[in-house]
Amino acid sequence: MLRAVQRFIAPSLPVVLAWLSLLALGCASSGPTRATDAGAPPDAQVRADGGPSTPDAGPPDAGVVARCGDGLCTRGMEDCESCAIDCGECPVCDMAPTCTGALAVPTSTEPLPGFDNDTGSEERTNYACGMDLGVAPSATTCADPQLRIRLRRMSIYRGNTDIPSNMYCVISAEDGVHSELLVTTPREVAGWHGTTDINVRPSEGLLWGQGDLYRSTANLTITYQCYLTSNVAGAMQILDDIADRAAAVAEHADGYGWVFGTASVLSTIIGSSLGASSDTLILDVQQTIDAGALLTMTNGRSWAIHKRRGNFLIHGASDLRLELESWGCAEVRPTLP
Repeated sequence: MLRAVQRFIAPSLPVVLAWLSLLALGCASSGPTRATDAGAPPDAQVRADGGPSTPDAGPPDAGVVARCGDGLCTRGMEDCESCAIDCGECPVCDMAPTCTGALAVPTSTEPLPGFDNDTGSEERTNYACGMDLGVAPSATTCADPQLRIRLRRMSIYRGNTDIPSNMYCVISAEDGVHSELLVTTPREVAGWHGTTDINVRPSEGLLWGQGDLYRSTANLTITYQCYLTSNVAGAMQILDDIADRAAAVAEHADGYGWVFGTASVLSTIIGSSLGASSDTLILDVQQTIDAGALLTMTNGRSWAIHKRRGNFLIHGASDLRLELESWGCAEVRPTLP
């Protein structure tokens, strides 16, 4: 009897073993693939069903399930804004305002005394400032500063004179590759020890960033020139000549100022017109702002340009003060992936 059973089993054993192998392979192919399997990339994320989800470019597979708080930052489905706990906090620019709403004039500004040309002991006419505010790019999370500067207010006091006069200013700014020009409309100013205060509207006073906030990366030089004239018609002719020359080459114009793609045009536009003027130059100051200070200036800063001229007991004396302010923003500095 035992020999009969052995004869029956022996021929069937290979068939049974083959059947069991096929069954094992079928189970393996239908089960979940793990990130540690030979075919999965070593840095793949693991889906909820156990399969790999590699964070390559493009949308994730349909089977990927992202859950905030699972410790995995699933590309295309989660980021620092939607799930900081998995992806980490979003980087921020810690030294300048956000660019949302940055075009608006600030409600208040903080004085920068080092920017004033009047030090108390002297009135500088050609000077540099802002070197102490320099910040190395590697020390901040901010990208290039985007800046605006405007003439906010003019105030003039005059001595012994009863001759009616008008005042206008021509202000230019350049950084070596970009330049802008602002011309103020002649305004009547009081004489005989009178003070005239002129608040300049934002639309009339922009001298940098006229078309839009300008991305500034180099030293910025601003030249302030103001004139008194008793011949308003003659002054307007000079300003019209400047306007015509500027409009011919400007990238942007708004009626009071012009933006140019190069700094080399300024001397041609201004010099040829003002050189023939017989009006009295009462302020002539050139200020160079260090590039490292521009980021600080986006936070709402102000300074003054001042010039006292002549003896107030004698005809022709004047005391003029210009108030400037800056503001702007900066985006977050890009980081390498």
